Amino acid sequence: MYEGQGRQEYVVTSDPEAVSRVRASLLRTLPVAAWAGVGGAAVIVAAMVLLLVTLGPSTSQLWVLVFAWPAVFFLYDARRRFTALRRLKRTWAVKDVSPVAMHLSPDGLRCTIDAAPDPVVLPWSAIAQVRITGQGLSSVRVDLIPGVSATTPGVSGLDQPEARMRMRRTWKGRTRLGFAIYALREPLGDVNQALGHFSNGRVGIR
Repeated sequence: MYEGQGRQEYVVTSDPEAVSRVRASLLRTLPVAAWAGVGGAAVIVAAMVLLLVTLGPSTSQLWVLVFAWPAVFFLYDARRRFTALRRLKRTWAVKDVSPVAMHLSPDGLRCTIDAAPDPVVLPWSAIAQVRITGQGLSSVRVDLIPGVSATTPGVSGLDQPEARMRMRRTWKGRTRLGFAIYALREPLGDVNQALGHFSNGRVGIR
C-alpha cells in the first residue's frame, strides 16, 4: 500500500454530521452543569446562613468552615465550566467541522481535537504508542515518550487548554493524550498499517 512511490500521507476521517450533533449536545448540557454548580453553592450558603441565624453567636467556627469549603469548591468549578464554555463557543464560531480526525505523514501525526482551535502535531520521535478502541465512537490514546512536552521541538498544540484537559499520566509514568473520533470511517487494519509505515515500524495500534 505504501511501497514504491507510495502515498505521502494517510487521512483518518470521521463523520462531520456526528461531530455536529456532539457540538449541539455539549452546548445544551455544559451550561446546565455550570449552573448546577452555582445552584449547589447557593444551597450551601443558604444553609450556612440559616445555621448562623438559628444558633446565633454561639455557632462554632468549625461549622462555618464545614459549609464554606464546599460552597467555594462549587463556585470555583462553575467558574471553570463557564470559562471553558465561552472559549468553546468562540472556537466553534470560527472553526468549521472537519472530517479529518488524524493526518499521518512522514513528519508525524496531526490530531484534530474538535474543541481546540488548533490541531495537535506530534513528530514520530515523540510518540511511544497509539491505542484506538471502540466502535462508532472510537477512543484514541496517544502515549508520549517520557519528557515530551509542549515545548519539545516539532510538537505544537499541546499547550492549548483543551489539549491539557485531555492529558493524563499513566501508571508507567508516561503522558497520554486522549480524544474521541466520531464514526471512524477507515478500517483499523489500514490505520495500523499507515502508522507502521510512516513511523518506520516503530509505532502501531496496541
